[in-house]
Amino acid sequence: MTAATRTLSTKGQATRQALEEAARKLFAERGFHGTTLADITSAAGKSTAVFYRYFADKEDLLASLAESFLLDVVELPRFPDDGDFFSSAVSVYWQRFKPNIGIMVAIDQLAATQPRFAALQQKFRSFGREIVAASVRTAQRQGHAAGLDADHIALAIALLFERFTSVSMAEGLSDDAAVTTLSTIWKNTIYGEEN
Repeated sequence: MTAATRTLSTKGQATRQALEEAARKLFAERGFHGTTLADITSAAGKSTAVFYRYFADKEDLLASLAESFLLDVVELPRFPDDGDFFSSAVSVYWQRFKPNIGIMVAIDQLAATQPRFAALQQKFRSFGREIVAASVRTAQRQGHAAGLDADHIALAIALLFERFTSVSMAEGLSDDAAVTTLSTIWKNTIYGEEN
């Protein structure tokens, strides 16, 4: 029985959480490949032997962090008829993904070679794609975006968000500037610059 399938004591939960928090921070600072198992255990104040009570390896820890984050992602606001949807939706996205950017970048790196991480990446993408596609379809019902394919736009916007988020955080772009940029691109793609 693994730590993931058994109930952990309060001390066990605290230990696992310390390892996860150390990894989350280090993955964001150094990247997945730049973070060693020794770095994680040292930052958490735990031994390597303790690590292996909770995780099979560093990739198992990353997958656990990603799956936990996926479960915690709150659904973005439904599409209202006012202009605030785009900035509020992007703001929620930004605030949820920003602290987990190291996890997302690591998943992106491993998705190219490992089916486990490719599947996790697709789960994250499908979440955003559904929201964008719904926004396009709503705009079409309102008489806008007649020539746009909702699924194609959703894929393009989702990929733009992914890359923009990781690069802009590395560049030190402010939260307000990032939210404004992404929400403007999304809204203007659907409604044009007039709205």
